[in-house]
Amino acid sequence: MRRINTYISVILLSFLLEACGGKGKGSLADIYPDYTDVTIPCNIAPLNFRIEGASRILVRVKGGSDEYIFKSRGGLMKFNQGKWHSMLDAEKGGTLRVSVISKGRKRGTAGVKELSWTVSRDSIDRYLSYRLIEPAYEVWSRMQIEERDMESFRTRLIGDNRNAGRSCMNCHTTNRNGTSFMHLRGANGGTIVNHKGTLMKLNTRTDQSGGGVYGDITPDGRFVVFTTADITFSIHSRIDKRMEVFDSRSDLMVLDLDNLTVSDSPAITGDAYQETFPCFSPDGKMIFFCRAEHLLQPDSTFDVHYDISAVRFNPETGKPDDKVITVIPARERLSFSHLKCSPDGRWLMTSVADYGTFPVWHDESENWLINLRTGQINTMEKANARGADTYHSWSSNSRWVVFASKRDDKVYGRPYIAHVDEDGQVSGAFLLPMRDPALYRRTMRSYNLPELYPEPEIWGTHETAAFYNKVTPVQVTYKP
Repeated sequence: MRRINTYISVILLSFLLEACGGKGKGSLADIYPDYTDVTIPCNIAPLNFRIEGASRILVRVKGGSDEYIFKSRGGLMKFNQGKWHSMLDAEKGGTLRVSVISKGRKRGTAGVKELSWTVSRDSIDRYLSYRLIEPAYEVWSRMQIEERDMESFRTRLIGDNRNAGRSCMNCHTTNRNGTSFMHLRGANGGTIVNHKGTLMKLNTRTDQSGGGVYGDITPDGRFVVFTTADITFSIHSRIDKRMEVFDSRSDLMVLDLDNLTVSDSPAITGDAYQETFPCFSPDGKMIFFCRAEHLLQPDSTFDVHYDISAVRFNPETGKPDDKVITVIPARERLSFSHLKCSPDGRWLMTSVADYGTFPVWHDESENWLINLRTGQINTMEKANARGADTYHSWSSNSRWVVFASKRDDKVYGRPYIAHVDEDGQVSGAFLLPMRDPALYRRTMRSYNLPELYPEPEIWGTHETAAFYNKVTPVQVTYKP
């Protein structure tokens, strides 16, 4: 009986479309977000979408094992979650042919759109964190760190700076294996660290080193490598550019979480060069980072170009080597930032821009994938788009990346997802699905620094507020 009802629904809506003028008249089948011909994880939340002006939507999905019908009234196509996940589970590894049929509120408006969804057998990590922040320097005082369940639409707050003195909070980072950190700034600031299930608040500033900024964690959770920098901004006088953010000084330091000490090396400190955006290799024996000759800024900002560099790291001593290796040199109109190694050790993803070290303000910025075995560069043409593509994160199985992209309007960064196959081929990217995608246009905030991980963070906004307001940070010590 259910199958008979399904066929009747399709026939009735087909008659409605024909009466309203069919495909060619006042088409309503342009969907937002545009989920046309994308590769999706087998465990992703439903790809809900909107069709403006629609009064009814029917979606017919033909898979290798069955046909699936979804219906809605109004302009929001909201898939049943149970039926959606059953469909993805049954169709793993296959391609779904999708027909979107819409009828408009105005007489004579209707549309049909054909698309396809490839359901990858590769799952994506279940949790994603990101910072919600206004995309302008003058209204940054309201920000939140949110955690999203990727299999549903559930969210919770890890931090809300309204409960932490309106101070900046940033860089929620995890090794996907039980260790994570997040910085709190302001009078009562410090770095909250989840070290294998134990929470602590650290002051990483010493007489020989500054506070931590961007960082990464070894897979065993013992060591963190941080940028320590003086970050500032300037407003462009050019009409085609809005703002420039740069480091007037930056070095690297390594934090030992077992002993609460920090150390450095002449190779990654000093006035001659600026180092930033470090990440560990998955075996914990190499630190990749971005490095540029120190030049006075903002006067010379357009002349600053960052190489991809590396130093060897000894987990036994907790010390970086004193010899810098240039992995890929910068050149004119090429500057690297935001380095992230895939957990399987095969790939290094980086953001590239014409110059500088803060590509989120650069419309030309995009992400590239580097094969660490061969040095071959994949410019990820299918995944990149107009508007800044930056701030990427790997899934634990090295098959998915999430990154912040301003491709929609060049103002707001939003989380986009792309598949990376075993040969390093990167699919087209799709927008993180929402219960109602209109939320993206109502939120008026950027989703930046997306971070994937398999288990939920052990703290939430109440613990963050308590650590900021009530806990004195533990002072780390410098280890020569």
